[in-house]
Amino acid sequence: MKKILLVSPSLQQNVQVGERVDSFSLGLAYLHSVINGAGYSIETVNYNNLPVEVSEKEIEEKINTINPDFFLVQILTMNRVASKRAIALARKLKPGIPIITGGVHASIYYSQVLDFYGADYVVIGEGERTVLELLGALSGGLPVDGIKGIAFKRERKVVVAPERELIADLDCLPFPKHELFITPETRMVGILTSRGCPFKCSFCCLHAISKRKFRKRSVNNVVDEIEHITRNFPGVTSIQMADDTFTLDQTRAMDFCLEIIRRKIKIRFLCSARVKPASVELFELMERAGFVSIGFGLETGSDKLLKSIHKNITREDVIQTFEMLKKRKISIATYLMVGFPGENDDTVAETIDLIKKLQKIRYFEFAGVARLWVYPNTEVYEAMRAGGRIDDSYWLTDKDVPFFTLEHTEEELERMVTKITLACQPWRQWIKRIFSELLHPVRTARKVAPRLRKLKRVFFN
Repeated sequence: MKKILLVSPSLQQNVQVGERVDSFSLGLAYLHSVINGAGYSIETVNYNNLPVEVSEKEIEEKINTINPDFFLVQILTMNRVASKRAIALARKLKPGIPIITGGVHASIYYSQVLDFYGADYVVIGEGERTVLELLGALSGGLPVDGIKGIAFKRERKVVVAPERELIADLDCLPFPKHELFITPETRMVGILTSRGCPFKCSFCCLHAISKRKFRKRSVNNVVDEIEHITRNFPGVTSIQMADDTFTLDQTRAMDFCLEIIRRKIKIRFLCSARVKPASVELFELMERAGFVSIGFGLETGSDKLLKSIHKNITREDVIQTFEMLKKRKISIATYLMVGFPGENDDTVAETIDLIKKLQKIRYFEFAGVARLWVYPNTEVYEAMRAGGRIDDSYWLTDKDVPFFTLEHTEEELERMVTKITLACQPWRQWIKRIFSELLHPVRTARKVAPRLRKLKRVFFN
C-alpha cells in the first residue's frame, strides 16, 4: 500500500492565531477522505498556526518515520514561504520522492512552483479527482499525459494539461475527515455546503479555483453530515458554515433550516453571509434552526467604494438587512477593510457613519478593521503591478503578503484602522478584546509590542 504525507505548512507569522486546534482546512480533510477511500495510507497534518521551525522539525520526523511514497503540499499565498522550505526539506531527506502541490497559490503560479520551489507536479484548481488520477498513474508507473488539471516539467519545460471541469455533483464526495483535527477540546467544526461564489470582488482570488461557479450540495447530504458530526463528536457544540455565500440561494437556505428542525437536531450554527439577498422569513427560520451568529463582510461604508470593488451592495442594502435582524436573537459580526483604491478621509468618514447608524439599529460585534491585503490574480494586484509597486517576482521572496500601498503608506492605513476603531468600537467590545488577549499570553506577546508602537505613532508623531 502506497504511503502519503499531506501537509499544509505554516502561515506567515502575523496571521497565526497561536493555537494549534483553533481551525483546520476542510480542503485537507476532503483530500484525505478521497485519497484514503482509494486505498492509500495517508497521514495529513495542518501546520498553519505553528512556527515554521516547529513545523519543519515535525515534518522531518514524519518523513523519517512514515517513509512516504508521495509528499503532498497545500500551497496558499500566506504559506508559500514555508511551503517552499518544506519541499526543499523533503527533497533533502528523500531525494527521489514525487512531490505534488496544490492550492490557490500553486494553481495561479504553477510555473514558479515547478521552476523555483522544486515540486514535480502541480494540481491546478479543484483537487479531488485530479490527485487520484495522478497518484494512480505514478503508482503504476504510467505516463501522466492525458490527466487534466495538472502542470509538470518535461525536458526542463513546463507542460500544462487541459483544464479539468469542476465537480458538478458535490454529493458524490465523501464527508471530509473531521476526526483528523477534532480533539477533546474542540467545540466548533466547519462544514462546506457549497463551493464557489458568482461574484468577483476586486480583492478576492478564489475565483482562480471556483471559476465563479456556485455549486451546491443537496440539503439532505449536508444534514446527513451534521448528524454524523453530532453522533460521533458529542463534544462539538457549534457548526460553522464555511461557505463563501451560505444564504445566496435563499430557498435552499430555508429548506436547510426546515430539515434541521424536522430532524430535531440541536446544535448552534454560525455562518458568513452576503447582505443581500435577505428576508425576514429567512432570518426567522435560521433562528428557529439554531443559528446564533451571522458575519457580514461589509468592507466599507462608502457607496463609491462598494461599487468600485464590485460588492454589489449599497449602504441602504446594509441598513435594510440590519432592520430585518433588529428583533432577532442572532448575533451579528461585521468585517471591514481600509485602503481600497480611492480610499480617503471622506470614505473613512462614511464608513464610521454607517457603522454608527447600524449600531443604533441594534448592537452587533464589531469584528475589527483590516488593511487591504494584495493577493495575486486580483484587480488590486493588477493595479499595484501597473503602478510599478509589485510584479510576479515578489512571490519568490520571503516577504509577507503585502498591503495595498499604491495610494497610502502602511502607516497611513494603520491610522485609518485606528480612526475607525476608536470611533466605532463600543466600550464593552474593548473590554472583551483585552480579556481575550490576557487569556492568550503567546498571542499577546506577539501582538502587544507592535500595537503599542502603532498607537504611539498615531498619537505622538
